[in-house]
Amino acid sequence: MKKALFLYLLITHVIIFSAIAGPAAADPVDTLEPSVLSYIRHGFYDSIESHAQTNKMIEFIESNFPESYIHGEPVLLAYYGVLNALKAKHVFSPFSKISYLRSALRKLNEAAVNGESNLEVRFLRFSVLHNMPSFLGYRETLREDTNAVYELLVVDRKYTDMEPDMARDVIEFVIDSKRLSQDRQQEMELLAQRLEAHEQLSLD
Repeated sequence: MKKALFLYLLITHVIIFSAIAGPAAADPVDTLEPSVLSYIRHGFYDSIESHAQTNKMIEFIESNFPESYIHGEPVLLAYYGVLNALKAKHVFSPFSKISYLRSALRKLNEAAVNGESNLEVRFLRFSVLHNMPSFLGYRETLREDTNAVYELLVVDRKYTDMEPDMARDVIEFVIDSKRLSQDRQQEMELLAQRLEAHEQLSLD
């Protein structure tokens, strides 16, 4: 169960920070330090099954970053968006679900425009759209993200910019999604095998 949830929503295993305290920041900041981004990723994973944790992470972003800065950092905005998607998951009111989901998609769409070549941003939107009902009308956007994630992984090799755990989980999610054509699916599976072999060699 945890494995499936982990693949649904992206998280890396980098520097671990307390999900209770978090990085101290009394005033809004204007830089996205690696440790802070790591905290947001870790906190996001903890939010998957916790409404309280989801609210906490949204509050952390809103209280520590000016709105103009959030909208200027595609990765931060993308996580802000998927946290809003989690709000839609946790609330019971259909009206509230739609409201949070629309807010999430606005943020994710803006992040994707400003970070169209960022694998993490495009994957975050892909992971949300993949799990949305097709009747909501984002089929073409999902197709665009599917192609973009494939290109960024296989052609541009953007996974080399990621932590190994993140790259592996992104690739596994894309494979499990079955959104790729047969040829591209095979290429992605070969990429996963190459990375696994490389990691094994590094451990030997």
